Amino acid sequence: MNQLNIHFVSNAPWGSTGYSNQTALFTPRLKKQLNHNVSITATYGLEGGVINWNGIPIFPRAYHSYAQDIAPSHAMTNNADIVITLLDAWVYDASAFAGVKWCPWFPVDSEPLPPPIIKAVAPAFARLVYSKFACKMLDDAGLDYYYIPHGVDTKEFHPLNMKEARERTKLPQDKFIVGMVAANKGLPSRKAFAQNIEAFAMLKRKHPDAIMYIHSDQGFGPQSFNIPEYVKMMGLEFGKDVLMPDPYQYYVGFPAEFLNLLYNSFDVHQLVSMGEGFGIPILEAQAAGCPVIVGDWTAMSELCFSGWMVDKKKKKKVFTPLASYQYDPNPEAIYEKLELAYAARGDVELRKAARLGAMAYDADAVVQQYWRPTLDDLYKRIKQPDVEVQAIKFVE
Repeated sequence: MNQLNIHFVSNAPWGSTGYSNQTALFTPRLKKQLNHNVSITATYGLEGGVINWNGIPIFPRAYHSYAQDIAPSHAMTNNADIVITLLDAWVYDASAFAGVKWCPWFPVDSEPLPPPIIKAVAPAFARLVYSKFACKMLDDAGLDYYYIPHGVDTKEFHPLNMKEARERTKLPQDKFIVGMVAANKGLPSRKAFAQNIEAFAMLKRKHPDAIMYIHSDQGFGPQSFNIPEYVKMMGLEFGKDVLMPDPYQYYVGFPAEFLNLLYNSFDVHQLVSMGEGFGIPILEAQAAGCPVIVGDWTAMSELCFSGWMVDKKKKKKVFTPLASYQYDPNPEAIYEKLELAYAARGDVELRKAARLGAMAYDADAVVQQYWRPTLDDLYKRIKQPDVEVQAIKFVE
């Protein structure tokens, strides 16, 4: 039995972040389906004590925001064979993991591969990436890797009757609903809230029956985008033309069941961001049978199974603080895709295709197709060092 002791470092699995989402999705599966021993350091969501979550011990961070000061010690306490960090890789100094085998599972949301990421991951024991776009960026940089995509629980996110979904979410039956599920964090906004809202405003002027539902924080903090004020600047009425969840309820979190109802209530899910390391809402929406509008750049391209992609030519390059490029989408180009979505409202085949494409990323399938061979390979590298193995690259 190729059993490993795995120490996972990421946001607590009960959090509302994308990192929490994937931690909750995969750590129990690595334990139950693949029979590995798993422990976790929570970089967010737990302070000052150790708890047991579904048979998995979860340890708190100490003083470093990403637990660099204590995660290696937690790992050694649990006799970890490998430490998997599911966070941005550039936030770490690889030397902090000198006593353990560090395997960052990290996003790439700009091109080329940013120098701070190269510096961080080059000394790693193994590099894990979760998009085909990231595979290409690491190929270009001459670094090897294992490809393990993010996933979705297709039992939690699945198609429902739209009429019933709208009744339960209290969204209007007679509207064309554009949804956008995105975290409101950082300025300038990587999720391109301004460009996406401006594109919707163009649609609204032509089609009065269109409304937008943005599932996010309203953004009154210094490092977030002020959505209500921008909506007003676009000539839209906040709370009528553009809807958002109750701020308190958003803060404490919504269950997956409610998010599935939301996706089933949308005619289209729009997320044309400046760059995506993956784009979990894009996958969740399509698992629920909702077509999408995304940009044809970074990881978004590979996740559009049903819907429309904004041409990469219709954007501006933006130089990031990590010395790489993301893309500022053109609101008019997004609007053009919204018009196509409006014309295709109610298209059953589009919704079927969305669901079908998402099934390839079902969490159980990802565990068997990607996690199992990767961890078997790492086991050989650790336990059988005389056996020659190579990192598994994604094959188109």
